[in-house]
Amino acid sequence: MKHENKVALVTGSSRGLGRNIALQLARSGADVIVTYRQRKEEGEAVVAEIQALGRRAIALQLDVSRVDTFETSPSC
Repeated sequence: MKHENKVALVTGSSRGLGRNIALQLARSGADVIVTYRQRKEEGEAVVAEIQALGRRAIALQLDVSRVDTFETSPSC
């Protein structure tokens, strides 16, 4: 499946299964938002791998188990 002109958000993508999913999405043409909870360096390494594939990527710290830490927009 091709993911050209798509942006994927992959939670827990600094290592393991999430990392593999993020890289596969990038290989199929997606730009990827990489999230990590504590391992910033590993998240940034995945971003570098995705960028080496010619795709755009960014790493964001995110703990999906703590929604109280999410920023809200004025429309929420």
